[in-house]
Amino acid sequence: MAIRDQLIKFEDSVREILKDAITEKEIVERLKPHFQTLLQTKDLLPAEYKKPSPDKYSQFLLYKPEDEVFSIVGFVWGPGQTAPIHDHLVWGLVGIYEGTIEETRYRKVPSAAGEQDYTLEVIDVVHVNRNDISFVYPPNADIHSVRNLSEQPAITIHVYGTDIGKQQRHIYHQDTHATSDVITVHKNSSPIYS
Repeated sequence: MAIRDQLIKFEDSVREILKDAITEKEIVERLKPHFQTLLQTKDLLPAEYKKPSPDKYSQFLLYKPEDEVFSIVGFVWGPGQTAPIHDHLVWGLVGIYEGTIEETRYRKVPSAAGEQDYTLEVIDVVHVNRNDISFVYPPNADIHSVRNLSEQPAITIHVYGTDIGKQQRHIYHQDTHATSDVITVHKNSSPIYS
């Protein structure tokens, strides 16, 4: 089956699940087997996009429907590259396509002073390998950091409940307990598969 056909089949699954799913947690749980199948697609991220950038990870928009009800994005992680502690404010699945990464999951714990003053509590640190799938969804499973501890590049494929390249989110600064707004734009302006 051609990659474009597999993406259309995946889109049909997403839309079917979104019709009656009540929570974002339910969306990621029901979508996971469909995403697992998509992760088996050979050359989902074409070879010309697989070279890591020297300074930070690269983010490529693979596919999104016109209504942007979801997006599929490929990330390329060079050795030692890290994404800071951040949230998504939308459901998502993260699949390891090549290599291995470390994901640290956090919970935001407000202080007695209120929501603006908080600490981040580490919930879990996991090492994920090829074909493993992780997830994010607000409010309870939405904050994490990601890094490639390997000497080899890693590639992750993500699906989010919006075009994540337009989604305003937050970076969390543990040392100051502050957040800053961020939009992580794609390196390509049009989807690789349209």
